[in-house]
Amino acid sequence: MREGVMPADPERAAALELIHRLREVALRLELAIGEFARTAGLHATDVRALIRLLDAERAGLEATPGWLAGQLGMTSQATTAVIHRLEAAGHIERLRSRSDGRSSRLQVSDSAVALGWQFFGPLLERLITTTEALTHDQQTVLSDYLTTVAEAID
Repeated sequence: MREGVMPADPERAAALELIHRLREVALRLELAIGEFARTAGLHATDVRALIRLLDAERAGLEATPGWLAGQLGMTSQATTAVIHRLEAAGHIERLRSRSDGRSSRLQVSDSAVALGWQFFGPLLERLITTTEALTHDQQTVLSDYLTTVAEAID
């Protein structure tokens, strides 16, 4: 075995194996997102934007173009191009901000949500079933772990 491929310390090796499994899940999700983008005629960045906008909605956040640019790690000009594509396709709406009448907020359209459920619904149902099979304590540990991993990546 090559140097550095697998740590000699069993605990470190187990942690690395878990990270590799997490990476595998991330890659498989990315492939599903790519397939959705192709079938829906979208850029992969457009799908990431839609996901971020839906995340904001679930969290009760007002998603502005500037907020979206930060979430995507893109310039405001590049984000504007994404917003224009999504608006033209009918996937998002630009609405007046609730907090600042001079700015706009972005909202995913009902038709885009329906399109996403049509494609991802069966996968989400399988993932929900898998997650429901875990005990509450197991779900809590996983949730805490994934939160910490996301923070470590940032």
